[in-house]
Amino acid sequence: MHSICVLEVNCLVKGCHKRLRMVHTIEFSNGGSDIQILRVAMYEEQWVSTANLADQSDMELDVKPFSQRRRVQPSELTGSWKVFEMSATPIYGEDNTTETTQGMPYVYLCTENLKKRSLPENPVYFGEEELLDMQDATVLWLPGGVTSYVDVNKDGTLCIGVGWYSDEGVNLVMERDYEADGKLKEVRSKSEMKRRWTNPPPM
Repeated sequence: MHSICVLEVNCLVKGCHKRLRMVHTIEFSNGGSDIQILRVAMYEEQWVSTANLADQSDMELDVKPFSQRRRVQPSELTGSWKVFEMSATPIYGEDNTTETTQGMPYVYLCTENLKKRSLPENPVYFGEEELLDMQDATVLWLPGGVTSYVDVNKDGTLCIGVGWYSDEGVNLVMERDYEADGKLKEVRSKSEMKRRWTNPPPM
């Protein structure tokens, strides 16, 4: 049995005036154990003016097509990162359904961690730092510094993630976890900043 689901990852906002929206079209088969990405749509939106001003649709915007933008290289995402993360977990009650999470209570958790990301072919021991690897999920390296990944872990949780990297060494990440029955399990928003040292520690 096959089923197709369209999922939109919440917006990532950069500089208070630009935001990125990602829409994934995913096919599920074999009871959800096999997934295939059919389509990924990427939208960059720029704030122009407040709603009470005249229509600004004719004004020129400095918008560069995604096809002309640089793709981030895997090596740019490796190394140590300072990660500021906020997660939200919905609290389901008897009246809640899987159709909507509007008005549902959430439990929020904010953390600050030092994580290290490595390439799959370069496994390294990182001491007490928490390992953040790129080995389990298939990553799409899209133009404009955007990365997208979809993964299903051992307990059947579907994770959809989007990253937006800038040359300033900042990587914005949004991840959404869904349970096997389709319920939203957790949402994570991360601001990752590349850690830099005057004298880097030995690897």
